[in-house]
Amino acid sequence: MPRPYSGKVHVSQSRIKRKSGITYVYERTTHYDQKTRKTVTSASKLIGKILPGSADVVPTRPRKSNGLGAAQAVAIRRHVGLTDILEWAGRGSLIDQDVRSSFSHGDADKILSIARYWLGTDGNTLPRLESWQVMHDLPYSYGISEDVYGELFKSLGCNEDGIQRYFLARASRLSRKPVIAYDSTTISTYSQNQKEARRGFNKDRDGLDTIKLLTLYSVKDREPIAFAKQPGNIPDVIALDNAIEQLNCFDIEKPLVTTDTGYYSHDNIRDMCRRNMKFLTLIDTDVIMARDTVETLRDKLESMSAVCPFDYAVSGASLSVMHTFTWQRQRRRAEKQAGDEEVMQRRLYFHVFKSNDLVSKHEVSFRQRLMELKRQVEEGVAEFTEAAQKRIDRYLVQSRVGRGGNLHVTFNEEECAGARKYFGYFVLVSNSAMDVFEALENYRLREKIEELFKNEKESVDGRRPRLWYPDALRGRQFVQFVALCYRCYITKKIKAVEEQLGTDGENKTKEQLKLEKGLKNWLEQRSLAQIFDWFDCVETTSVKTDAGTRRWTTESVARDRLFLKLLGVTESCSN
Repeated sequence: MPRPYSGKVHVSQSRIKRKSGITYVYERTTHYDQKTRKTVTSASKLIGKILPGSADVVPTRPRKSNGLGAAQAVAIRRHVGLTDILEWAGRGSLIDQDVRSSFSHGDADKILSIARYWLGTDGNTLPRLESWQVMHDLPYSYGISEDVYGELFKSLGCNEDGIQRYFLARASRLSRKPVIAYDSTTISTYSQNQKEARRGFNKDRDGLDTIKLLTLYSVKDREPIAFAKQPGNIPDVIALDNAIEQLNCFDIEKPLVTTDTGYYSHDNIRDMCRRNMKFLTLIDTDVIMARDTVETLRDKLESMSAVCPFDYAVSGASLSVMHTFTWQRQRRRAEKQAGDEEVMQRRLYFHVFKSNDLVSKHEVSFRQRLMELKRQVEEGVAEFTEAAQKRIDRYLVQSRVGRGGNLHVTFNEEECAGARKYFGYFVLVSNSAMDVFEALENYRLREKIEELFKNEKESVDGRRPRLWYPDALRGRQFVQFVALCYRCYITKKIKAVEEQLGTDGENKTKEQLKLEKGLKNWLEQRSLAQIFDWFDCVETTSVKTDAGTRRWTTESVARDRLFLKLLGVTESCSN
């Protein structure tokens, strides 16, 4: 039988060494919370400091007199509007629970505190965190200095067990049969100590070495699941195998994996079919299979019955084919020998779409790409990617003319004209049967992962890693990942609030409808950072005197109270 709850309060000391060499001594009061089954810090007080080279504790100076004489007062003022929203988000999304179940108590509180700081300040740098803590209550009640978060990042980077536990916990909360987007972005760095920083395709086009960040994202749940980092020179097309292995670790029921053209290859499709992994991927119209399908369905796409019901600029049609895959065995098993040819047939579904809006975009992109390749060839660039070299061989004609043998580069007009026949078309291929426009909708949902990458770089200080070592970078990226989980949950809830505002209801009065429409207009005109700034001005002042404790909070207008009520931060609201 468990021991009976005693309600005893424990008082202990903790010592935190700062970068200056001074060690601060805190008196910490804790008790056991029966509801959460965790040890909770109820009070923390600085009682002294130990100077460098000394072992003696120098007591802190007594508080200045406030002029009240015998009637002493203790007053505390805190910004609570923003922190209440972040506390609600961590509790409602179960992010706090998953972090605390994956890491030790102290590390979990630090992770949540830094994640909330990044989100609440729209990605401010960490040296400002300690001063921000003075007026904002966070799960970690002690000061988070540069030494504290530096040690945290290093320990997290080596704690792969805790990171994978958190990924598993978040994956277990997804809806049934989720659609999983898989994509990558690049993080530029000046550091020479980051071993993964290599010269590769830089999506920011700033000329720096990059580290590749790969992310799994549930597009219907609008929530990131997991991430990994790789050297910046690894092509996307060979990075899919590890993602499939990682997905197999999660207890997800028949996920549909959606990818972009960067991950398409015949080998990747074959491997996903062999593993019975459902996929939906965009393939380039330069691929022979795609062009053959476009030619088969070209006339059908011109009919009115092919018009998309939710996007009239797009028409679509589907075609299913039995495709034969062949490969060579890598290992010997039973009667089969290594090197033997294996054959497998699988049904593939091709969804072909024609968009009138894409014709001009494809034309401009095609011209820009060829003109850039022509310039590079003329300048004598010797090394190209495999894809770029194929375009050069197909669309450019190189010759040596004149006595000096000068290089002359022209365009293969016949091949260029053949390529233009497919401008405005795009093709999705899948091994899962679905309606043509359901496939289009699932693919378009993956655009949310691009928003995630943008938010990671702009809103959680992820554009430039300022760390010396790779393990510390992984730890920092994990805390950024937790901050993105917060952001996705809050954004999703605010979107749900917007959708229910201004709709006629049986019990809604004219005043309520007017208030809701005003709130909807206000939300549509503000970003998440602006909403956070708005509520950060809400303060609570608490004054404890001999006569008792008095507490008051900044007044708020009816619109703000309605928003907090509908969001779920407060239980009741009065107009």
